Amino acid sequence: MVKVEKYMKREIVGVEPEDNIQTVRNLMLKENISRLLVIEDNKAVGIVTKKDIARRLAQARAPWQRRPIDKISVSRIMSIELKSLPPDARLEDTARLMIKEGISSVPVIDGDDRLLGIITTTDLIRAFAENLEGVYKNRELMTENVITANRYHSLYHIVTLMEENSISRVVISDSNKPVGIITVTDLSFLNLNDPEKGLKMKKIMYVRKPQRDSRASYRYVLHSPLTAEDVINENPITTTEDEDCSRTATTMLENGISSLPVVKDDELAGIITKKDLIKGMAKR
Repeated sequence: MVKVEKYMKREIVGVEPEDNIQTVRNLMLKENISRLLVIEDNKAVGIVTKKDIARRLAQARAPWQRRPIDKISVSRIMSIELKSLPPDARLEDTARLMIKEGISSVPVIDGDDRLLGIITTTDLIRAFAENLEGVYKNRELMTENVITANRYHSLYHIVTLMEENSISRVVISDSNKPVGIITVTDLSFLNLNDPEKGLKMKKIMYVRKPQRDSRASYRYVLHSPLTAEDVINENPITTTEDEDCSRTATTMLENGISSLPVVKDDELAGIITKKDLIKGMAKR
């Protein structure tokens, strides 16, 4: 029986409730992590994730949400209903807790409420790669109904798809072939809205055909909103239905990604994510 203490992170990167989102952003980028514990008086009082930032700031309804991110405190967007586990909890139980509560990390706390570490979905994927070889094929755990968009859909459409379907990524397809992927991480710190000017725009240059004995002339259109094409991660790494899930887990770890489109004859057949692998672990 593999326990949490074997895979948890003991070095905790945290912030305080009064810190601002700019501080959170810088720490996440520096440490290459997607969540931070909020710590007060040596106790975990909340957690803030890239998904929290992308979701709540993209809504931009309350006046405080339209402030620069260095003026918004962590306490405004952090999640305060923390679940925790003891260090001797089984990894399977950790996976079940994450699936049940819809969370991606769990603080590890001892009997005296001391914070010992944190275990994340990435830690569970590492455990999956090392302990579950030959147990599952991708076809057994993948999601077949993939939420897709094309490269010309607006980013607001992409955000809406994520919100309505409770997902963290949208596959960009062309004739049912995966050509890219957009994740919540790509959108987390993207300034989708300018409080003074409204919708963020991109400049597009059109070329007029040159007249005889003259150069080509140009005109600019300034009213085109950002689209998937502007932030797409092109040429995504893919996998197949028959690949062993432990190998899929290894691919995710090696490339720092959370999902792989599953293809059959070069066409999109499904998607397999960290969450799918964790569901498999929870069944053990």
